[in-house]
Amino acid sequence: MAESSFSMWCSGTLEGVLENANTSVSRWLDTFEDSVGMSSALPQSPDFFVTNAARSIHDTLKLAQAISGFVTITLDAGRGKTSACDAFRRVKSHVYMVTLHEKATTVTGAMNMLARQFGVRVFNQGEVVETIGERLKRSGSALLIVDEAQHADGRAVNQFRHFSDQYQTGVALVGNADIRRRISQGGPNAASRDQIVSRIDKNLKRDPGRADDVRAFIEAWGVLDAASVKFLTGLGMKGGALRQIDRTIKIACLAAGCSAAELKKQHLEAAWRNRDVEDM
Repeated sequence: MAESSFSMWCSGTLEGVLENANTSVSRWLDTFEDSVGMSSALPQSPDFFVTNAARSIHDTLKLAQAISGFVTITLDAGRGKTSACDAFRRVKSHVYMVTLHEKATTVTGAMNMLARQFGVRVFNQGEVVETIGERLKRSGSALLIVDEAQHADGRAVNQFRHFSDQYQTGVALVGNADIRRRISQGGPNAASRDQIVSRIDKNLKRDPGRADDVRAFIEAWGVLDAASVKFLTGLGMKGGALRQIDRTIKIACLAAGCSAAELKKQHLEAAWRNRDVEDM
């Protein structure tokens, strides 16, 4: 509904048949109540804590920021890459984070996202890059974190590397293993690909202490039943890791109408079957 129409509806001055407006508002209220009801029933995920994976991610980000380096972080899905990067951004100065998506794969798309992040209003693409680069350089010891970087094509990856080379800015490409494939396809010839690969100061891809992180995450959720802990540990070792545990516990709590501490193995098994993402 147009804002002007809604304003008139609220004040009782909307002219004409009110049925359509009343229906729209009624649907919104019903949807809002359903959403609030479900949200209040869902338990909250544990607050961020430093897992082994997060510690390795933070160390890699510190390296990139300290030496204005170019790093990649390609741990498995569900290992908390995004939350660890966001936590680092919140506590460190001059750290900027942008999240790519499938519509921002090219140099132009990626730079436009950065331009919005920095409030840059320049229409010439070359000037956009220079303006962003100068702002990063003026920050001093700046770090640019590019999340979901697997969406960037080879030329976009090379443009991010340019910020590290030309503007003394640390750059961290964060995402799945496709980042490495993008880099290997990063140019029209082997020389240009080697130019990118040789700039990488570190690639964090080995998964540190996964089993310990899974146990710590289950403990943070407050799950007490031994059989439930064992079942969740198995889920945590699948693809998706901590995310699998988080989603399954939430759905189990919602269905069983209980807290995580009260969950039993049968609740979790039913939730996993209900999700229907993978066999037991």
